[in-house]
Order: sequence, then C-alpha cells, then structure tokens
Amino acid sequence: MKENGKYRLLQGSYWALFCTGYGYVTYFLMNWGYTAGEVGIITAVFGALAALLQPLLGRLADRGGRFGWKPLLLCLASVCLASAVGLCLLRTKLLLGILYGLLLLCLNAMMPLVNAASFYYQSQKIAVDFGVARGVGSLCYAVTSLLLGRLTALAGAPAVPLAGVVAAALVLAATLWLPYHPSQPTPQQAAARGPVAGRFLTRYPTFTIMLAGLVLLLAFHNITNTYLYQMLQAVGGDSNSLGTALAIAAVMELPVMFGFSHIIRRCRAAVLLAFAGCIFTAKAVLFLCAGSVWLINAAQLLQMLSFALFASASVYYAEQSMAPADKVSGQAWMSCTITAGAIIGNLTGGWVLDVGGVRPMLWLALAFAAVGAVIVCLAAHRKEGVGG
Repeated sequence: MKENGKYRLLQGSYWALFCTGYGYVTYFLMNWGYTAGEVGIITAVFGALAALLQPLLGRLADRGGRFGWKPLLLCLASVCLASAVGLCLLRTKLLLGILYGLLLLCLNAMMPLVNAASFYYQSQKIAVDFGVARGVGSLCYAVTSLLLGRLTALAGAPAVPLAGVVAAALVLAATLWLPYHPSQPTPQQAAARGPVAGRFLTRYPTFTIMLAGLVLLLAFHNITNTYLYQMLQAVGGDSNSLGTALAIAAVMELPVMFGFSHIIRRCRAAVLLAFAGCIFTAKAVLFLCAGSVWLINAAQLLQMLSFALFASASVYYAEQSMAPADKVSGQAWMSCTITAGAIIGNLTGGWVLDVGGVRPMLWLALAFAAVGAVIVCLAAHRKEGVGG
C-alpha cells in the first residue's frame, strides 16, 4: 500500500479513537457517578495540560531530527492504548477519571502530528490527499459512533474502553507502517528552541485573531458534542440516539472532506473558515429550537458546512500562514483551538447544565458561536502571512 493509503488508515483509526474518547466521555463517566460539572472539570484540566503540550510538541517536531512527528505520535498512541486498557480493568471512580483524562490529553496532543504528517509527505514530493484522508477519518468516526451506540445499548459503559483499545492499537499499527526518514535539522529548525508563545503569536497577528474566534466556535462545538447525550435525554433520547446523532454528523462531513482538494483551489481557507463560523451559529439556533430527537438530528446535518469546513480549512490556513520553520507549530496552535474550546465549553457548559439545565446551556453555546463567528469574519478580511 502506498503512503496515501497508509495515511488514510492513520486518519481513520485516529478519528475512530477520537470518537470513543470524546464522543462518549460524558456517557462513560456519568455511568461511574460523575456529574456533568465534574466531567467538565476533567476535560478542562486535561485539556489545559494538552494546550500546554501541543505547542511544545509542535516546536520539537519543527526542529527535525529524531523527534519528528512519527516518534512523538508513537509515544502518544502507546499512552492512549495503556489508558484504554486501564479503563477496562480498573473500577475505582477517581482512577477512571484520571485515566480518561489522560486519554483525552493524548488525543488532543496527537492531532497536530497526525495533520502534519500529510504535509511532511507533500514536502517529500509524495502525493497525499489530506481532504480524502480526513474524509476517511469522518467515515470511521461515523461507523464507530453507530457501533458504539448499539454496543452501549446492549452492554453498557464497558463497551467504550474496549472500543478504545481496538482503535488505539490500530493507530499504533498505522503509525508504525508509515515511512519516516529523520533528517538533519536546518539552521532555521535548529534555532527553534521552544514554544515561545508571545513571540510566535505576535509574529502572526492575523493568525492570532483567527485563533481567538475559532476558540469560541469550538467552545460551542464542544458543549453540544460533550453534552449531546443530555440534550437528547431532554427530548426523550438514549445512548442509541447518541450514536445515531454522532454518526449523522460524521457522515455529513464526508462530501466536504472528500472534495476539499477541489474546494481549496477555488476559495481561500480564511473565507471558508468565516463561512463555517456563520453555519456554526445557524446550528446553535437550531439546537436551541429543537424539541425532539428528530430535530436534533436535523441540526446535525449542518455539520457538512460547519465543522467539516473548519476541520479541513483550518489545517490549510495554518499551513499557508506559517513560515517553513513554523509549520508544525502552526498546526499545533490551530489544534489548540479545539483544546481551548473544549476547556471553555466543557467547563462552563457543565456548570450551567448542572445549575440551570439544558436550555440555559444552549443559550450559552449560541453566544459562543455568534461572537466567534464575528471574530473569524474580521480575521478573514485581514492579510494572511507572517506579520499579519
């Protein structure tokens, strides 16, 4: 199998693992006695740790040499596998929370490395289509969510970590299978000593503004993903409904993912991100108005023009905005938007859900989406590139 097929396997297995981790975090932990607010704290704490780790790993990978994307990815995938095995074996509430948090931390830290692998092969003059590979990831997410929805309805919460073991093992195998040739770092790479956040973000002011808006959009996305189970319960749904709703969203991503190589040739990544921000806001309104499982599933159809566009356009936006020595770091900072969005969304969403219920939480989600869309639209009208 050529690199293109191997990279698709990596994306597919990674997003299957992401589904078991993030798609079912609330369902699994609440089955072990955690409240929605406590789930928010766990995801926020380990998300904050991931936000610190992502730029560090990105800068380390940018230096080249032995610590490129593949060795780092192998290390993180191994920790994911060990965490999933621990979740299968342990029965202590505190330890389960810590292990699940560790799994989420590694999932976040892996994302920029998985994305950067595509551009590594392109730099080696090896044809790898990121959009198609990311579409395979969404397809695997959809299949995993459907299967887990059925399995949890039959076997309960223990099905989640078992699926995680399988998915993490596949990520390890796919990463090992991909070729990687460590190179001597260039002078620019060797000079990259660490993730000096202030210097990096001031060097790319437009990129920084875009990041701020995307964090808010992803806060909305994480609230409605993490607490989708509670949203469905409020209108009569169950864990099987959760699997179906997640699968609908993932399937809707496929047309954009598979066709993104054509889309990006016709429209700037920044404009696509601005359009996605507007659709995120429309989706927030639909969630707020939804009074049945069917209407929530209908709102999930907008995943095609919201998260699907973000997932692909953000990777290209970071690639296009960075100087050569900052490529992986740019992907790491972009991945931080998902991590930071998870911290803000899960923490505030869980607290509002515990105090006021589903509807106030959805009003909060709408506010995040609307403000985020405005900021992203403003950034899209600024010049991209080094120095803004």
